[in-house]
Amino acid sequence: MSNIYGGRGLEIVAGAGAVVRDAEGKSYVDFLCGNGSALFGHCHPVLTEAAQSALSAPWTISPSLVSTARDGLRRALSSLLPKGRVFLCNSGTEAIEAALKLALSFRPGRKRVMALRRAFHGRTMGALALTFNPQYRRTWWEFLLPVQHVSVEDAPGAIDEQTAAVFVEPVQGEGGVFPLDAEMGAAVTRACKAAGAILVADEIQSGWGRCGTVLAGSQIGLDPDIVALAKGVAGGLPVGATVWKGELGDFPSKGHGSTYGGNPVIASVALASWGLLQSERYPARALESGDLFASLIEDLKSPLVREVRHRGLLFGVELTVKADPVIRELQEKGVLALSAGPQVVRFLPPFTAEKENFVAVAKALDETLCQLKK
Repeated sequence: MSNIYGGRGLEIVAGAGAVVRDAEGKSYVDFLCGNGSALFGHCHPVLTEAAQSALSAPWTISPSLVSTARDGLRRALSSLLPKGRVFLCNSGTEAIEAALKLALSFRPGRKRVMALRRAFHGRTMGALALTFNPQYRRTWWEFLLPVQHVSVEDAPGAIDEQTAAVFVEPVQGEGGVFPLDAEMGAAVTRACKAAGAILVADEIQSGWGRCGTVLAGSQIGLDPDIVALAKGVAGGLPVGATVWKGELGDFPSKGHGSTYGGNPVIASVALASWGLLQSERYPARALESGDLFASLIEDLKSPLVREVRHRGLLFGVELTVKADPVIRELQEKGVLALSAGPQVVRFLPPFTAEKENFVAVAKALDETLCQLKK
């Protein structure tokens, strides 16, 4: 097996809500949550029931055959954009690949593709070209599609009539958790409309309610032509979706496809999760819980905390010290988190996290930073 992911030395055997348990019986508050994909927490009863029910029917059928669950999910997703069309796939990077192919086919003859500095859009070849970090790109540099990476501030002025597409994350996750400023979001939208460039919103980590609305871009002035979704859409099961404005058209004939996209089991769980967004007010609760967690961290008054950045339940705590030792010590104290750059600890709490979970994580962070300070 490849060792590309490294290892944390934990075997997780059980979990419920925001808490998991390892093989030795130790419990952890899980604010890593499968890199944000366990958006509804672990073993959510509604999603579990949907999966179990779907497993009693054929697990997979051809995309050319009718599936009630698949069609229901498509209808839900199509409501996100005017006369929305939907392509279902298996991951965020696949959703970005589909968005890139669509954008280039909608603007034939245009040669420029733009993304932002600090952007992360995935690791397959098209998505990797859009990703900024040289550490991810270095080995394949000469094979990648040429993409111009610009600062957020410079983006509106750089978009012209040779620009086919502009890719934007409403909140940059991997790049350090930087929410896009609303004024800049609106400026990028205006520039794309004026130039006729396709605006693509990467909502893979920020979307599906995590940041307080189904699409985080709606908070910051983005009016995208294409949206890419994944991670929490099916509660942690492999899923991706590309949604675009119907007026733009469709893929060229035979221009794309996916064997497992829209799998009936995945679609059933995703459709159930869509229902939970409405019935449980999870996006609104994400805003409330996010503000609570931010206040708990800020109240620590630690000199090692440079800045707390968040939008709903997408958190980055920028430190004056390296993040990795803090993440390792948090794990020792029963908290799972991840990094977002060398000095940023990222927390991705699930909707189902309780106040006591946020308090426990803030306490563990305080103890860890106090140890480091000494």
